[in-house]
Amino acid sequence: MTIRKIRTESGTPFPKEQWTVAGENGAVMAHGSFATIESMYAGNYIRSLAVGGLGTEPQYRRRGCVRLMFEEAFARAGEEGWAVAFLHPFSFSYYRQFGFEKVSDHRIVEFPMSAIGYIERCADLTPFGSLTQAQDLLDIYEAFSRGRNIMFRRYGAGLFSQVSGGGKPGTYIWYDAQGKPASYITLSVENEFHINRMRSINLHVYEMAFTSPQSLRALFGFIRMYEGELETVKIHNCTMSPEIDMVLSRYTHTSYTDVPDVMARILDTGAMLRANRYPLESGRFVLKAVDPSGPGGGVFRVEYGGGEALVEKLPDASGFDIAAEIPSLTQMLYGYSNYHPENAAYLRGVELKTPARDFFRAFPKRENGLFEHF
Repeated sequence: MTIRKIRTESGTPFPKEQWTVAGENGAVMAHGSFATIESMYAGNYIRSLAVGGLGTEPQYRRRGCVRLMFEEAFARAGEEGWAVAFLHPFSFSYYRQFGFEKVSDHRIVEFPMSAIGYIERCADLTPFGSLTQAQDLLDIYEAFSRGRNIMFRRYGAGLFSQVSGGGKPGTYIWYDAQGKPASYITLSVENEFHINRMRSINLHVYEMAFTSPQSLRALFGFIRMYEGELETVKIHNCTMSPEIDMVLSRYTHTSYTDVPDVMARILDTGAMLRANRYPLESGRFVLKAVDPSGPGGGVFRVEYGGGEALVEKLPDASGFDIAAEIPSLTQMLYGYSNYHPENAAYLRGVELKTPARDFFRAFPKRENGLFEHF
């Protein structure tokens, strides 16, 4: 089997590659896309790999086609500078065998329009309809992303929906009293044909990016402008935004649907350790990353203080405070949950030689998420 690669434009400074696995007769057995992107981690963008569209033709399954593509990607990680890889899985157990683990969920918050009756209506949003507004949207998105992991860097207006009507998603921008772009919302109205007329069912909100409590309340106030037209609001892709729940705070009338979503796999443990945002207080730990089938393994000593850290790679036989296989290490470094010595031992392949409290202090629970799918 051989891998063929075709480079295409991706709308970013980095090319996107379409890979196919071909047999000896030239038949396409499997395919996938592999794109270099920049993703947010602890307030910094890191070079990453986005994997999408993986699939194998039924007659060629269980011959190792996907494994071959991952082996090729892992071998190129150092050359390409990929610190981590992401994908949307069809099966979590399947991709876990390649070192991936869940780092984010897709949350849908649903509530009746009456639940936000206490928020003042706000009509002061500007429809996005001109490319001259693209930088305003990018500035808001950038500021919003700084406090959340995974968010992919955006380079232009391509992922923002212009307001065009007809039930299609549209984006609206809120500017503060100084005229500075401060938040935006992307939404659409779901309609259905009922007897002899169209009627509105749900208001779907796909993106809410904000930079302050006032700017978030303005978005909720704009949602209220649809009051009377429909009764139900559904906010999608908001797992990275606990502030939405804080403002909403109508738990009895609100339903939450969490669907397991993005998986990640560390490819360069040293790069992840160096990119992390560390506490001001001092700490130190020795971490052993176990990665027998990929490039992320090694033993690392980290000494931190004042928000910075010194990361040093040690010989493989060195002692350690905590050892973790790559899937579990990925979850811990991304702060998917609030990990500590007592519960981390339940993760697969985690071994604690000491309580390693300085390690857990350095990687607290963080908000992870992504608006778009890839």
